[in-house]
Amino acid sequence: MTLQRSEHTRTVKAMEMDVESQRQLTSLILHEVAGISALEAAIAAEDSPGYVVLFQDAKVDKQANIEQLATLIRMAGSVPSESAAFRQLVQKSQARLAEKVGGTAAALRTMRVSAKELLKSYGTAMSSGRGLVRTALEKAHGRTTVQVQTLTAHIAKLTSNAREAAGLPRALPEYFAGPEAKVCFRCHFDRPGTRQALELSGDRPYTYICAGCHDDAVNEFRPDLAAQMERWTQQAREARAIQHAIGRASKLTAAHTVIRKLCGLPETPPMALPTKPLVSPLPPPAPSPAETRGVIHADSSDPGDAEYVKLLFNPDRVRNSW
Repeated sequence: MTLQRSEHTRTVKAMEMDVESQRQLTSLILHEVAGISALEAAIAAEDSPGYVVLFQDAKVDKQANIEQLATLIRMAGSVPSESAAFRQLVQKSQARLAEKVGGTAAALRTMRVSAKELLKSYGTAMSSGRGLVRTALEKAHGRTTVQVQTLTAHIAKLTSNAREAAGLPRALPEYFAGPEAKVCFRCHFDRPGTRQALELSGDRPYTYICAGCHDDAVNEFRPDLAAQMERWTQQAREARAIQHAIGRASKLTAAHTVIRKLCGLPETPPMALPTKPLVSPLPPPAPSPAETRGVIHADSSDPGDAEYVKLLFNPDRVRNSW
């Protein structure tokens, strides 16, 4: 009991925050909540399915930031505030107006202004954060950096602005292989690769997987599945690759590897789960050469029974049934 009490005391002391730190975290939460409201306004006004997916994934990242920061405040014994009515109204109006007047590029610029302001606030909070607080702030800072660089890459491609492209960590062709700005549902860019890009449309929900993610998805398949896919039709192989690429596990892998690398951050590959070795069952023993072959005789004086027995033990019929 004494040991548990001392551990609890150390945990509480480690999470103690001064009033200024709690104020910083609360301000960051309010900023993220307002950003989510602006993203929802942009999603409602956007016509491109690719950018809708981009905004939805950005919203998920902001929700993760809010949850981490709110948890820190709760662990310190306070209650986080999630009311940002005025800032929500301003950013939501800005996003909707920019989308209507200037299209997608203008909406992306508006979001980037807010993201850069938030990035600066995270940097200020990190300078005074310690321990678990600093770790959480670094993760949120990384997600915001990814958002800023992703928006910059799409703005550079949509506007063909050389100054915007010069601000990216890598050359623009590494983000977009084609002449148009497309959004991959996995990596949010249009990376080049050895295989062709995959695109579904028409009577099926629109889906786009870039050539780079097509390669990554195929490389993530288990060896036994990859060997089987060589015998499938091209349509079946592409459908399986799309299904895998837009799955949660593959998208997380992309977020921790290729997306961070393209945004100038070090890769943080997710921890691999332990795998069980494949154990092949033992083959049945071969018959002994000395074993006598058994023969079953079914004699019947009834012609109907004889015909039934003949059909029942017909090797061809048995083979087709099994």
